[in-house]
Amino acid sequence: MPLSRKALWINLGILTALCLLLWYFYPSVLAQIMHWQRLFNQSISENLHLVRQSPAHAGGYLVLVSFLYGVFHAVGPGHGKFIIASYLSANVMQIKKGIRLTLAASLLQGLVAILMTSIVVVALTLSSRYFKLTQVWMERASFAIMMIIGAYWLVSNGKKLWRSLRPKTALHIKSLNIKRIDSPFQPLPTGAMALRKPPMSSTNDTCGCGHKHAPNAQELAHASDWKSQLMIIFSIGLRPCSGAIFVLFLAYMLDLYPWGMLATMTMAVGTGLSLSGFACLVLFARQYAVKLGRWYLSPQLSQHLGLWVKIVFGVLLIILGISLIYGTTLPASGGAALFSR
Repeated sequence: MPLSRKALWINLGILTALCLLLWYFYPSVLAQIMHWQRLFNQSISENLHLVRQSPAHAGGYLVLVSFLYGVFHAVGPGHGKFIIASYLSANVMQIKKGIRLTLAASLLQGLVAILMTSIVVVALTLSSRYFKLTQVWMERASFAIMMIIGAYWLVSNGKKLWRSLRPKTALHIKSLNIKRIDSPFQPLPTGAMALRKPPMSSTNDTCGCGHKHAPNAQELAHASDWKSQLMIIFSIGLRPCSGAIFVLFLAYMLDLYPWGMLATMTMAVGTGLSLSGFACLVLFARQYAVKLGRWYLSPQLSQHLGLWVKIVFGVLLIILGISLIYGTTLPASGGAALFSR
């Protein structure tokens, strides 16, 4: 349903006011959240030291503080939120699927942190220098996948935009596949010709035998969407959280590694819930943007604008990925904050 002019200006005014409030208050809110994270780190360390004396009390506080750390850690800036915002802004998705996507990416972050620490430190007993080198290459792999996502969006949507803008001829004789008929009457097939099955049409994905020989367009789009979602999950999840690395190393040094793994996964759940709330905000903002576009723009221009948005996000992902990979080559950059000081 198109919006009225009054409703349009009201929505634009609300959106402008929210952006101004975010621009004004976000730095102070971010500084306060970083202060809370330092307090959470101290509390995690204290409760880990007290787990042996009071497993129920100190362990419960450890899990709670780890969960809160994950919630507040996800509020700060990061490449994961930019990827989520880019994907959800440029693609139609239900809220339930968006929540599943963010939860899967966050849980993968926790699993990667546990797996990397278990292999490099616990199993191979390598030094922190090798662990930092491993984490730097994991970060680079995450950023490389982000660049691949951007390149995929750029190429696929660029092709769609080119086809939509390309001038079309009035008639394509080859595409009509017209057969010449010399006579309006055709003889009926007889003998073996009558028993032969008619040839399959190139526009049909079934031949009448009850089996499907090729996926239809909807299934191909669904498969492509799943590939994009898996790339999004791996691009976010391959870069473990520095707080999770801190908890795992401290728990390993105190011979409380199972508690460290539990705290890490609890932290991942908190991060996932915070990212899910962010994803809901992005989806609601996209719905309002679509409504405004339907009121103000023509259908053809709206379709072209959607393709342009995906192309711009693809370029931004490529630029951001290159910048982040370059950042890992600088001194004291990349890896866990535990080892970069």
